[in-house]
Amino acid sequence: MSTEEQPSKPTSSKPQQRYRGKEWTSREAEDAARGVYRRVEPLAVISLVLGLLAFLPMFGWPMIPIPLAGILFGLLALRQIANLPGEKTGRGIAFGGLCVSIVFGLIGIAAYLQIAHGVPIGYKSINFLEIQPDKDLGEIIPEEILELEDKFVFIRGFMYPGRRSTGIQQFVLVPSQWHCKFCQRELSSTEMIRVTMTGDLLADYTGHMVGVGGKLKIDRREALKPLGGMPYQIEADVFRD
Repeated sequence: MSTEEQPSKPTSSKPQQRYRGKEWTSREAEDAARGVYRRVEPLAVISLVLGLLAFLPMFGWPMIPIPLAGILFGLLALRQIANLPGEKTGRGIAFGGLCVSIVFGLIGIAAYLQIAHGVPIGYKSINFLEIQPDKDLGEIIPEEILELEDKFVFIRGFMYPGRRSTGIQQFVLVPSQWHCKFCQRELSSTEMIRVTMTGDLLADYTGHMVGVGGKLKIDRREALKPLGGMPYQIEADVFRD
C-alpha cells in the first residue's frame, strides 16, 4: 500500500528588516560585538569622493553634474544600506557624502555666479549715484569715494561711443545713453570715468551695459571743471559685457 505524498507547503521568505536611527546604531554595535563582517557600500564612497569635488562648478556650468551625482549616489547608498542591514555598512560615509555634495555644490555654484555675473571677489561695488558730490555741502568728491582711491572697485555703466569699435584699450564709461542718442544734457565731470585696460585686456564696443573693475584713481583738479574734466579713472583688469 503506497503512502500518499503530502504536498509541500511553499516556503515564504521574510523580508529584510529596515533599521533607522537608534535601532541602526544598536544593530551596528551588536554586529561589531559578534565580529560580523559587513562590506562598505561602494556608492557611499563614490558619493563622498564626488562631494569633495562638488566645488568645481565654480569653474563653469559643465561641472554642475558633479554635486548632483554626489547627492544621487548618497541617496542610493543610504537606500541600499537600509535594505540590506546585515550585509552592508557605510551609512555615515553615505550621509557625509550627501551633505558635502549639497554644501560644496551650493558654494561652487554661488562662486561661479559671483565670478561670471556679480561683483568680483575683493572688489568694492559702487555706482554713479554714489560718486556724485553733494553740492549743498560743497563737496568736490564724496568723502566715501576718496577713501576708495587706489583700491579695487567695480562699477556698471555704458561705453561712450568713440572712433574704434573693436580692440579698445581706453574708453569713457558713463551712467546712461540718453545724452548720446538725444543730447538732452551735457555730462558733468563726475559722470564720466576714464577706463584704461591693463595688460592684454581689450574691449569691443557695445550698446549694452557693461561692468568694469579695477584700481580707482582720483584727480581732484579735474573735478573742478564743470564740463569735460574726468576726475575718476579706473585701471581696469575686469571687463564684463
